Amino acid sequence: MRLRYLRRLALTGLVLLAPGCMTGPLNGTTTDDPVQGKTFVFQGYHNRPSTPVQLQVLKDASADPFLEANWVVFANAVTSSTASHYNSPDPLYAWSVNGTPVTTNPATAPRWPTGGVMRVRALALDTDGAKVLTTFDDVTFSACLGEHAGEAWSDVGAACEGMGRTQAAVVSTLLNPVDSATPPDFLGRKGDGSIAETNLYYAKIQAPATLNAFLTKYGFGAPDLTATYYNDGDLGLGREMHCRYFTTPSGETGAACYVKNYAARDNGKVVFGGDSNVALQDAVARTNSFATVAMVYQPPANNPNSVQFIVYDALGARTPEAVLDNTGRHKTVPNNCLSCHGVNATYDASTHTVSGASFLPFDVFSFRYSSATGFTSAAQASALRQLNNLVKRTEPAKGVDDFIQGMYAPLQVANPTAVAKDTYVPVGWTGNGKKDVGLYNGVVKQYCRTCHMSASSPSLDFLEADDFTVHKATINAEVCGTTKVMPQAEHVMKKFWDSGARAYLVTGLGLRTACKP
Repeated sequence: MRLRYLRRLALTGLVLLAPGCMTGPLNGTTTDDPVQGKTFVFQGYHNRPSTPVQLQVLKDASADPFLEANWVVFANAVTSSTASHYNSPDPLYAWSVNGTPVTTNPATAPRWPTGGVMRVRALALDTDGAKVLTTFDDVTFSACLGEHAGEAWSDVGAACEGMGRTQAAVVSTLLNPVDSATPPDFLGRKGDGSIAETNLYYAKIQAPATLNAFLTKYGFGAPDLTATYYNDGDLGLGREMHCRYFTTPSGETGAACYVKNYAARDNGKVVFGGDSNVALQDAVARTNSFATVAMVYQPPANNPNSVQFIVYDALGARTPEAVLDNTGRHKTVPNNCLSCHGVNATYDASTHTVSGASFLPFDVFSFRYSSATGFTSAAQASALRQLNNLVKRTEPAKGVDDFIQGMYAPLQVANPTAVAKDTYVPVGWTGNGKKDVGLYNGVVKQYCRTCHMSASSPSLDFLEADDFTVHKATINAEVCGTTKVMPQAEHVMKKFWDSGARAYLVTGLGLRTACKP
């Protein structure tokens, strides 16, 4: 009952940081309605009765939000004369108004470009001067209320203050760049090789010529670690994963994995990011797989080609190419694999070797699962834990290791009683209240960390909030700029532009951009 009450208070705006707050719309609110004429309920609380409240919008979405002249009024409200109380004798007075930041007047269009980000704020016009009211983030607000249940409203407001502090950004999800006639260039940062070069690479790592030969070479046939899921946080595919340990000729423990891929189809063509139910149904039935990707870890990790990549086609024949998105570009192995399995990894065509590659963890909360017996999340939890333990034993990048430890904390992933929790946030993101946590959970967790945790460069593994600050100019250019190259995977970029993540980027990093298509 108490949690439901707190959630109701969140919707009505009954928390604030003195002297007041705006709780609607929250920072990160999205809409797929046309921006022109779009009306929102703007609401909040203030600690004085019958006080005028101005709703303001940044007159140009790319203008400096810290310059007062760039804000214009679009609606007005007045706080109530009736007091409310929330865990404190100090009174609160509600305010609410329907507001339309962008009207049919063309002069208002720069406030919110279609598909872009708009910034709004609220000012209480106290007798002793205007006060800009606190805002909150959609990604953290509800959970923060539960964490601080029973505390006075001023304490709750201070704890839950959003990354925009006194600004809220609202996102238009129209015009996703992935759906444009000329979509961005996915998975191309490592360049393209050639079929001939890939075959030389395969010869260097002694890649088996068929999937059956691969299974024989690495001892598959006895029970192995296996899991079936839809990888919603990466390529948007159904996956049938198999891994096992093997003993190397030098007596060390290596690891080999292969994953069969499944997807919905359109006139026979594989659709990346398509219907997850269709992909999962085929994955569970073990039918209609279209390609198999194999990886091998040969210790030690600092040796060239310690992590190896091999691709097999639907018939099990080795192939030098792997299509990983609907555009079908950048197909050559191992280059396209390194886009995610090694942010800092390189391929040397003169020696046919990969350096700096890493196994990636199983981010179990980013997956979708079948409801079929034996294939649910709960039924596969132990297998996924063991798969993550296998990844940890491949000496992966620091970000990967930290993620695995954090997801199963306080126990070690090798402990059979360890349980995965969806609460992992790197320690380096927890020192600034909910502001950095919101930026991590709203952006990095969902759209960046899958690949960036493979980085060997400390500033690119995003284990620290300062990493984002250091790279904010690059982030602005590569996410919001003319040439959109991040996130690198098509399925992830599509989800990113359909979310409120851009609001968190512009407010959390202080960017001056509409971040539009």
